[in-house]
Amino acid sequence: MRNLILSLICFISFSSYAADFEEQTVAVEAKVQIGLITIKSAIGTSMQGYVAGPEDAELGILILHDRWGVNDSIRQWVDRFAAKGYRALAIDTFDGRISKKMWLATEIMNATDPEWVKADVKAGLSYLKKGGRKLVTLGAGFGGWQSFQAAVTDPDGVAGTIVIYGELDADVAQVRSLKAPVLAIFALQDERITPSIVDGYRRMMKKSLISYRAYSFPAGHGFMDAAYPSYNESLARDAWEQVDGFLASFIEAG
Repeated sequence: MRNLILSLICFISFSSYAADFEEQTVAVEAKVQIGLITIKSAIGTSMQGYVAGPEDAELGILILHDRWGVNDSIRQWVDRFAAKGYRALAIDTFDGRISKKMWLATEIMNATDPEWVKADVKAGLSYLKKGGRKLVTLGAGFGGWQSFQAAVTDPDGVAGTIVIYGELDADVAQVRSLKAPVLAIFALQDERITPSIVDGYRRMMKKSLISYRAYSFPAGHGFMDAAYPSYNESLARDAWEQVDGFLASFIEAG
């Protein structure tokens, strides 16, 4: 019965999600389009994505969502980078299943097949690679793990990686294969990624000899996303300054 309820809720969520996207499919200026697209992966699956920014942009950024799916915050992040001149894309690795209830959002996240997600991320990167763009990945929480994995699995295709309160799931040998600099933003009150784990990441990155910046903020997981109770506008603004500084140093300058 619970699975039936979950399926019904997910169907209703998907319908409203698609409607929200349709409302935002507009042209904002010449060569800049925002709206909903469908992307197919190499394994034959399809997913929806929210895209914005100049089609002839030299820089691209793949934005990967947390447990809330492609919510208002994620779409705002896409628009934020589009305004900076990026071709920005957020892909939906939950197949339209979203919920504003924490327990259900967590169930949807936990039920997602990691291999399916990796195929979706690869398809998103392939979409952005058109035109030989320099690509960045950025993800928060569940999406932060995806962002880092994208750089590990495609070191030649990712020029920069941003992980926002996400796991740096790799060993030293894998990290040494990276060619992209990494920015990690952590929350000191995160129950999952504790300060001791963050320190372990620092030691791993030091051994790998790659460019690595990490910042920890006095907040809980989700402090950059208004969907979380821990959202902190002031700290989020400070964190975005670090993101902008990282991109200016490693991506936009060259």
